[in-house]
Amino acid sequence: MLVMPMSPNLVIDCHSDTLLKRYLRTFDTIFSSNYVKNEDHISKDLQIAGGIDLQVFAIFIPSKLEKIGIEVSLEMIALAKEMEKEGYLLIRSLRDLTKIGGNNGKIGMVLSLEGAVALERNMNLLPIFYELGIRNIGLSWSRLNLFCDGSSFSESKDGGRGLSSDGKELVENMEKLGMIIDISHLNEKGFTDVSRLVTKPFIASHSNAYELCAVSRNLKNNQLEEIASTGGVVGVNFCRGFLSKNPEEASIKDVVKHIRYIAELIGINHVGVGSDFDGILKTPKGLENASKMKDISFILSKEGFSKIDIDKIMGNNFQRVFKKIWK
Repeated sequence: MLVMPMSPNLVIDCHSDTLLKRYLRTFDTIFSSNYVKNEDHISKDLQIAGGIDLQVFAIFIPSKLEKIGIEVSLEMIALAKEMEKEGYLLIRSLRDLTKIGGNNGKIGMVLSLEGAVALERNMNLLPIFYELGIRNIGLSWSRLNLFCDGSSFSESKDGGRGLSSDGKELVENMEKLGMIIDISHLNEKGFTDVSRLVTKPFIASHSNAYELCAVSRNLKNNQLEEIASTGGVVGVNFCRGFLSKNPEEASIKDVVKHIRYIAELIGINHVGVGSDFDGILKTPKGLENASKMKDISFILSKEGFSKIDIDKIMGNNFQRVFKKIWK
């Protein structure tokens, strides 16, 4: 019988938009925004300094490019493959997790579709994207798509749709393939439909606690509890507006507050980190870029969290979900 080597404790950041920033920089004028010009939050050197072993890189399609979503997605996958020359390793299987961490110099990268725009024309593309390395899919970004409505619709008069028939089919097919279902950005009705359909853990890669910051992108207590009931994990987001009622004052301490709140509500096994680096213009104080990630562990330790619990928060919880779902 083949025995797979044990993976080490891994520090995992479950969401960033670095690929989007790199992609938009290939244009000269159409996206000459402050976002594109903003200093990078993520590079291999910054991640090494912050102790990050694995980064989930989102493939997000801007509204202006929705009509060519498939092409844009493929170009971002190509960019990710080019990053292997920089010392990244594209994670396709559980065995690949054993090739990162420690002193081997490789940082793992997992590819995720943020919003399923690229699949809208043909569900048969799902296994093709799987073959190309996509392992996670966020069903929605905050806008609507063929499959569901985004979180902004939760505050509309009717709350928006739940999953469409195509959305339900997508969830079922993702589970069959071994892809992780991510509900960050999904509205409440869609969330409820996902929780009723899934047979395996699902995640919120980059969402916070609504009780601490009441915005539609954050998760209410019953939603947090539902994620935990499946064995899933919530990655705490660093976006200032999702951390604090006073966004300009948001800091690393607010990130730790959300981690503590979620851990105390649903258990230490169900909280992690999903920074949203390179997807936010202003980071919280003390988390200016990926090199600061290790400081979360330092503050958690000062606040009484054990080494075992810190390892769970900083990556082992997400690693457990990966092992449960991936092949």
